[in-house]
Amino acid sequence: METPFYQVDVFSGELFGGNPLAVFLRGEDFKEPQLQQVAREMNLSETTFIFPSSHPDADFDVRIFTPEKEIPFAGHPTLGTAFVLRDSGMLASSQNKLRLKFKAGLIPVSLEEDGKIFMTQPSGKIFQTFMNKERIAQALGLTENNLDELLPVQSASTGFPALLVPINSLRAMQRIVLNLSLLKELLDEVGVDMIYPFTRQTCEEASSIHSRGFAPFIGIPEDPATGSVAGALGYYLNDKDPKEKTIVIEQGYEMKRPGQIFVELDNVEGQSPSIRVGGNARLVFKGTLYLD
Repeated sequence: METPFYQVDVFSGELFGGNPLAVFLRGEDFKEPQLQQVAREMNLSETTFIFPSSHPDADFDVRIFTPEKEIPFAGHPTLGTAFVLRDSGMLASSQNKLRLKFKAGLIPVSLEEDGKIFMTQPSGKIFQTFMNKERIAQALGLTENNLDELLPVQSASTGFPALLVPINSLRAMQRIVLNLSLLKELLDEVGVDMIYPFTRQTCEEASSIHSRGFAPFIGIPEDPATGSVAGALGYYLNDKDPKEKTIVIEQGYEMKRPGQIFVELDNVEGQSPSIRVGGNARLVFKGTLYLD
C-alpha cells in the first residue's frame, strides 16, 4: 500500500527554519503499531496522522507522535496539519476556520489572510512553584546566578505541561548544557516532559522572548519551536502582568533553525484569558510511504 505524506516547516516563512513536521494524510491506512513505528522512522520532534472526524463539531481527528510516544496536544503539529489540509485540497480553499480533534480535545484553528495560522489553545494553568533554583540551574548546566530573580520557576500548561525557567541573559541561554540524570529526576518529580528556559534578552529586535525547549526523554533532545508551551508561557507572563498581551517568541536559534511564535492573550474580567498562538508555515516536500 502507498500512502502520501507532507513535510512542512512551521513557525517560519523561510525554508529550513522553524520546526519540521511530517503529516500523513490518511491515518486510517495504518495499523495501530505502525503509527509509532512511522514516527520513529521520520525521527522529527512530532509526526501527525489525519483521520476522518469522530466528533460532530470537528472537521478532522489528528493524532500526534514523537519518536518515543503519542502525546495529547502540541502546537506546531496543530498549525502544520492545518496548513497541509489546505494545501492538499482536503480543506476547501474558501474555508478559513476549522476544528481539529486531538486527544486533549477540540482545537479551533484560523487560517489568516496574511498567511499566518493561529490556534486557540485550552485555558492556561499554573501548577506549582519550585523554590530550589540551584537544582534547576544545575540541570541546565548553569548556576543559580543565571536565573532571573524577579520571576518564579513554575510548571504550566495549555495542554502540554512544561517547566518554565526564567533566565537572566541571552548568553546564559546559549551556554545551556543539560545534566541528563538530574534533569530526568526533576521532570519525573514535576510530572512533565519538557523543560523550557526563556529570557527577555533576544537576538531580534522584534522579539520579546528568546526560548529553548528540551524534552529528551520523549525523543526530543531540543525542540526548534514549541507552540503549545509558547501558549503556557504567555499565560504565565500574563498572570504576572495582565498588560502582557502580545508576545513574540524566538526559538531554534541555537539549532540554526530560527523561528517566530506569535502569542495573543485577551483578558476578560473574571475569566481565564483566551490564548491564541500562531505563525507561518511552508511546504518543504511531498512524499509517498510504501507500507507493503
